[in-house]
Amino acid sequence: MTASKRQPGESVETVAELLDVIEGRPSLGVDADLTVTVDGRPITLTGYGDLVAADLDGFGPLLALRREYGDRAMDGAAALASVGLTAELRVRGVPIARLGSDADPSPLARRLGLGPVELVPEGPLLAAITRRRG
Repeated sequence: MTASKRQPGESVETVAELLDVIEGRPSLGVDADLTVTVDGRPITLTGYGDLVAADLDGFGPLLALRREYGDRAMDGAAALASVGLTAELRVRGVPIARLGSDADPSPLARRLGLGPVELVPEGPLLAAITRRRG
């Protein structure tokens, strides 16, 4: 890391500055169980210590998230990794992708330009044939 030229109390403007600010701080733990609504679609967020799982009800919301935030995946992965967290995206309870501390970026993700994201190759097929229990 490079030394930040940011003055104390000055706002953070880049991911590099954010990483400078939080370097050396202890890892975070998350304990959560909630549902949020984004564009009318529910996303269930569950925290298990250093893993935060975002469970979507189908591929439509997943693709919408990719369109909206896909270009920021590298920044999000770096921020998560810097505090020891991993985010797992799930569709109908089936893991599709991971980013952050425990993600192992796959060659396929690199070819698709997804950055430091670990794709679960069998995930989309399993999610497609999985029905959510009501």
